[in-house]
Formats: sequence, structure tokens, C-alpha cells
Amino acid sequence: MSTVAKMIAVLLLAWGSAGLAEIRPAPGITDPRVREVVYDKDDVIRLTGYVGYQTHLRLAPDEQFIGVGAGDTGGLDITADGNDTWIKPKAVLVRTNIDVKTNLRVYHFDYEVKKDPPKNRNHMIYSIAFRYPNDEESQRKDRAARTNLRDKLHAAAYKANRDYWYCGSPSMKPIEAYDDGIQTHIKFSAHAEYPAIFAENEDQTESLINFHVDPDSEEVVVHRIARRFILRRGDLVGCVENRQFTGGGKRMTSGTVKDDVILKTQPTENEAAGHE
Repeated sequence: MSTVAKMIAVLLLAWGSAGLAEIRPAPGITDPRVREVVYDKDDVIRLTGYVGYQTHLRLAPDEQFIGVGAGDTGGLDITADGNDTWIKPKAVLVRTNIDVKTNLRVYHFDYEVKKDPPKNRNHMIYSIAFRYPNDEESQRKDRAARTNLRDKLHAAAYKANRDYWYCGSPSMKPIEAYDDGIQTHIKFSAHAEYPAIFAENEDQTESLINFHVDPDSEEVVVHRIARRFILRRGDLVGCVENRQFTGGGKRMTSGTVKDDVILKTQPTENEAAGHE
């Protein structure tokens, strides 16, 4: 045989071996009978069952079993509940392929049944848990994005204007007041009882305003800017005056209180249907 012919024969042999490669689940760390497989849609998993024993498949939490296909369905008993599937042989002489289909994926198995289990039970597979690196990476990125968004929304406000003055009952006097050009921040002492807060209108009437308490800074964040806020608690009255007031504050086109945090909404089913 010529050298070229030998090289071709070796390459064909190598290609054929690679083409028939199967995944054999490696023994688990805690218990070798509970194993883990990294999912790949193109992998075929080699699985050996034993009469009197079942094999459990634990899929992704958001997966739901749809159906199964096999060359010899009569020799198998396959049941499922949510993302859990169990394969149990009903006959001794079974050697078949199995495709387990869920709402998200298809899993391929080369399944063989043996009558007697091995003397060393650690060579058996009781359960296979699947891992999904692509999903894990997407979840990691999603967590990072959520953390970044939370940090932006809770970032310390830029103190654009600190020219605030107080009048009235000393017991309600804030320890700090400022605005960031969008919202007004008022901070009271740690043990102070929060008063009701009103915005004073041009005609001297008062309007209730929306506010929340920032859990990190413990500041009362008023969702607007005004010339004067009136504080009331029982018979006590105070005022917080903005001496740099030039208007109601900047209007944000982002839909949020941060320039770099954009609010996006998904259309409802009816709105989406209107564009079809």
C-alpha cells in the first residue's frame, strides 16, 4: 500500500471514530452514581440501564417534558413530571436510541439494558443533572446588568443646588436639603418622625406631593422641585425654602430619574396585533 493510501486510511479511521463519539457521564464528586453532563444539542449520551433500576434525568428548571421517541418504545417505561424524567427498562434485551423532547431542547441517548447490575454499584448511573453553559453565561450577564441598573438608580444624587433654608418649628428642621435638578432630597435626623410634606403653590395653597425614602441614604426624595415645601406634624409647622428656584425641574426624556437609565415598555398583545 502506498504512503498516500495509508494516510487516507488513517484519516478515514480517525474521522469514523470521531463521528461515533459518545458522551459517557463522568462520576459525580459527592456520589459517583449521580452525574453531571454539559448539554450540547449535537451530543449522544451513552446510557446503560439495568432491570429493576430507573435512571433519573434532571433538566433545566424552565423545561417541560413534551414527548419521547425511541427505536424500541415497547421495552421502556418513560415518565416525566415538569423538568424531571425517569427511564426504566421493561425488558432485558433492549438496545435502542432515545430522543427526549422538551419545550426547549432535544436530548439524544444511546440506551442499552443489562440484566444484572455490576458488583460495584458506583459504576451505575442513578441520576444525570444537565448543565447549560450558554444559559449560565446569559444569566450571569443578566445579573450583571441588573446590578448595574440598580447601582445607577441608587447612585448618590448630584447636589446641583444646596441653597436651601429652613423656617418654623426647630423639632422638624432637616439636617440637609438639596436638589439634583430633578428631585428634592431632604434628610432628617436618624430618630426623627417624618412629617407630612406639601408643596406651596403660587396662590399660597398647598398640594400633597409624592416622595419615597431612599433605603441607603435614608433621605426623603421628593419627586419634584418647588420654591417652598411645607412640613406639618400635628400642630407643628415648618418650611423648606429653595432660594435658587427657577422652575419645576428638568424634564427627563429617558422616562426615569436618571439620564443614563432608559425606560422601555413592551407593547400589549392588543397593541402588537394592531400592527399586523
